[in-house]
Amino acid sequence: MSDTPLLIHIGYHKTATTWMQTKLFQPVQGYRMLADHDEIFAHAVRPHGLMFTPDAMRALIAERCAGLPEGHVAVVSSEILSGHPFFGGQMSDTYAHRLKAIAPDAKILISIRAQLKILASVYMQYVLRGGTLPCDRFFAGTDWPGFFGFEQAHFEYDRLVALYQSLFGAENVYVMTQESLQADMEAASTALAAFADNSAYSGLTEAAREVRGASYPEYTVGVHRRLNHFYRSPVTPGPFLSLDPTGYRMRRRAISLLRRAPFSTLFKGKRPVTDYVRKTYAGQFAASNARLAALISHPIDLSAYEGGTGSNG
Repeated sequence: MSDTPLLIHIGYHKTATTWMQTKLFQPVQGYRMLADHDEIFAHAVRPHGLMFTPDAMRALIAERCAGLPEGHVAVVSSEILSGHPFFGGQMSDTYAHRLKAIAPDAKILISIRAQLKILASVYMQYVLRGGTLPCDRFFAGTDWPGFFGFEQAHFEYDRLVALYQSLFGAENVYVMTQESLQADMEAASTALAAFADNSAYSGLTEAAREVRGASYPEYTVGVHRRLNHFYRSPVTPGPFLSLDPTGYRMRRRAISLLRRAPFSTLFKGKRPVTDYVRKTYAGQFAASNARLAALISHPIDLSAYEGGTGSNG
């Protein structure tokens, strides 16, 4: 491997990862993204365990690090490296060991979000990707042997953080909350640059300060998932009746209509998914968050996390 600093960002999903990949990890801010999701999936995630070798990803990193200006940091970023939340984050431990084999001297960024917020966001993403299960059945997971569904343990962050600390060293693992970005984007980005040894970072550009718009409102979820029965999607490849591409367009138009008045006024404040998550998972992550706080030595504010603490370090 080259002596160029390498930062590997593994997610989690729904923690401002797209913003980081498209806005923060850019050359103007002292970063160079080395690979896209497809390449990371092909070389680090998809290979069968009996066929995996670190060589292809190592070669890609070495090739694309060439010519990186002094003080800049190479980045490999994909939330798929933390495991897929629709399927319980299975293989997240395996991916950690693969990354250690690929880049043993890398620094690791793990981005997190308060569980009672991220769970609702994950379910909304499930529906957006074509899911048809109501939220209670989605969160129930599955007990069918050999098949995987949602698992609460995936969002007990201390488990994965502790594993990465054991593999890469606690000093080389940085945990950043989405809440810190929301509170002070510049301060959070500056702290990350310092951890990553990015001496070229001199502040966020105006373009980087732009934040994507809000996601679909939760009150649309019932209509949304029922219309998902009529087109093929990654989550539902065999729909009840495939009307592609009409089915997909029908869903988009229906949800667009529901986002407008009078529906937006009539259902304003209705958050059925959030209500379910709060009722079901209140207090369930407190012990994990307390363990997480004990693991982290750098300054981090976990006051928005049940069982967490205010800023430490």
